[in-house]
Amino acid sequence: MKRARGVGIRVGILCLGVAALAGGCGGSGGGSTTISSQPLSGMIDGQPWTFMTGETNSSLSTASQYWVDAYAESFTPCTGYPSSTADELLLSLPTAVGSYPLSPEFTQTFYIAATNDNLGASSGQIDVTAVTATTITGGARFAYDANNSVDGQFEVTICP
Repeated sequence: MKRARGVGIRVGILCLGVAALAGGCGGSGGGSTTISSQPLSGMIDGQPWTFMTGETNSSLSTASQYWVDAYAESFTPCTGYPSSTADELLLSLPTAVGSYPLSPEFTQTFYIAATNDNLGASSGQIDVTAVTATTITGGARFAYDANNSVDGQFEVTICP
């Protein structure tokens, strides 16, 4: 179920990327966004959301970007499973340290489990501060609208 949802979402993200190239989305200017030093949190579908567990999806990641599923619940990354009713963030994180504005290559998506909706962020930035063999650390600030926005720091597990 998780893998099928990911493939469908990747197609949706590709469509968002094409719309952005056509002038639809526009991200923030290169590196000018201030990201909170607090843990990644905000709102998904108007409900409070705070990052607890993040993991890469090796089948959807590439040499230049990690596909990351970020959840507001705790479980063992790479071997455990979140609840099927959990809202999540679907992150495209670069594999290199740096600051990255949203772009067709680095899209960020709010996934609303109750409605199976995917909302592609229309503004924001990702800062990758460290990449090791097992983790990606950084910060993010992005939004779709007032009911879907996040800001803060994260550390996600790189799954084999």
